[in-house]
Amino acid sequence: MKILITYAYAGIGHKKAAEAVRTALSELGTEFRIVDVLDYTNRLFRFSYPRIYLFLINRTPAFWGLFYYFLDLAIVDLFLSPIRRFLHNINSKKFVRFVVEERPDIVISTHFLPSELIGGLKRKGIFKGRLITVVTDLLPHSFWMAHEADYFIAAIERTKKELVRRGIKEEKIKVFGIPCSPLFSISKGRQKLMAELNLEEGFFNLLIMGGGFGTGPIRKIVQSICSSESIVRDKVQVIVICGKNKKLSETLNKLKQDLKARLCIFGYMDNIDEFMEVSSCIITKSGGLTISEALSKRVPMIIIQPIPGQETRNCRILTDYGVALRANNVKDVKKHVTDFINLPERIMGMKVRINLLSYHNAAKDIAMLALTYGN
Repeated sequence: MKILITYAYAGIGHKKAAEAVRTALSELGTEFRIVDVLDYTNRLFRFSYPRIYLFLINRTPAFWGLFYYFLDLAIVDLFLSPIRRFLHNINSKKFVRFVVEERPDIVISTHFLPSELIGGLKRKGIFKGRLITVVTDLLPHSFWMAHEADYFIAAIERTKKELVRRGIKEEKIKVFGIPCSPLFSISKGRQKLMAELNLEEGFFNLLIMGGGFGTGPIRKIVQSICSSESIVRDKVQVIVICGKNKKLSETLNKLKQDLKARLCIFGYMDNIDEFMEVSSCIITKSGGLTISEALSKRVPMIIIQPIPGQETRNCRILTDYGVALRANNVKDVKKHVTDFINLPERIMGMKVRINLLSYHNAAKDIAMLALTYGN
């Protein structure tokens, strides 16, 4: 049996989800191939596709949000989806040829672009294999609606309800969660990790992350928390992951000399699971994979300035379930952290509710589904 895992590198989350499934299949001793669909598109499309998206969310988030919701309107999608499919097909001819030549038995897609392309091949009778679409957000956009998929993997029950509302048959939906690395479902021992990460025991560990590039108002958050009243500041250990943002790292190291607070600064790290395991709370964005990782580690979230669109949708679901708090500005962040320290039972309550949304074995369940379905 030939299994193809495919994604599109428009943000790290889709790739991480695909890699999580790859790891699960590898542990089961199954042969597979993993590809980025953009590697099989023409040069202009490959260059512009992720860059336009990143430019919009970083420079014009309000416009991106308006664009996101506009394209999700049923009447708009009805008229524009044929144009979108046409453009995707003419720019992805190499990927289409690749799939036709490889003839995989199962395709597992963690991005809507390859799902749409393969769905089109199934609709025309060109591709006879099975398609499993892994939705990597808590609420799906119309772009994910490749109805030809044999299975949709939903993050939570709320995702399933939305898929059914959009016309996906209930029997085609499996609520497995968003796949993340198996490392996030393994406990390595908090005390041991605290020593290895050179962190002090006995404090409220506040983890601040801005993705691989250390984006967001991280410096302002650090200054705000570290200059809080002593009753708060003295109880907090601030842990900042700067990613590849060297300028942020240098700025925080300079600030550290003047701040009377426990501030631990790290660059790009590949052991985020360990940092999450020792953390009391995480300040982050609400991308699908980050959510899945935090839920797997049972870490309550403070979501800072979610990007309009998929992130605000994810944020709304998380806050509705009571496993995260939204912060629209740095002042809100400081208030939430202060409340957590003064009322520790709030953290405990959020940890209990996280169990309702946490799916530790998503990647393995998807791999098992593929193997079962392909035989």
